[in-house]
Amino acid sequence: MERELKEREGLYSLLRALFSYPLTETVLGAVASLAPGPGSPMAPGLRQLQQRIREAVDGRALVEALNVEMTRLMEGPGRVPAPPFASFYLHGERLMGPAAVAARRFYLQWSAMPETERRIPPDHIALELGFLAYLARRAAEATHDAERWRILQASREFLRRHVLPWLPRFCEALASSTTDPFFIGLAAFTHEAVRLDLEWLDAVLAEHSDSLPSDERTGRSS
Repeated sequence: MERELKEREGLYSLLRALFSYPLTETVLGAVASLAPGPGSPMAPGLRQLQQRIREAVDGRALVEALNVEMTRLMEGPGRVPAPPFASFYLHGERLMGPAAVAARRFYLQWSAMPETERRIPPDHIALELGFLAYLARRAAEATHDAERWRILQASREFLRRHVLPWLPRFCEALASSTTDPFFIGLAAFTHEAVRLDLEWLDAVLAEHSDSLPSDERTGRSS
């Protein structure tokens, strides 16, 4: 369990970094060093990411090219083909809609309002993934089982209510709006990573359902 909890923190921290502008050589190096298990559903997307990185002759030129494409896809200015905000997909292409308010409320509930150098809406994909990394770290550091299960339950609730309702549409928009293998692979890798994590959480929490308060066994927060 301890190993899985640490791996979750590392995975979500890396995903957050991959959707945080600008990308850096350090982040790309972390991607290049990953080695998913045999037959992992995350492997195809990761291979696309890694192949793009390894085929580059000049690391700095690669980072610059990827940041240019990231700006076109997600940053702007102006209308972009793959907006990285939940509200856009859930509330008629609005920004700062109810999804942003709900995400911010969840962050505050866990004393985890993200601090960023830029003013980014709370429902930005990088902030939501970063919050999951924060919860993963708290779960790994928990000294009591009851607290650990409560944090894992919160992670599952956040995934179900705030991430998965829009993530597939965002990943589809991202992959279909570019010819760069890096971002096509990023979309596939992210979608599979989150899907598999929810499967893991469901299995672990079902196995330890006796440790959860009765109102949390059905997926409701306290």
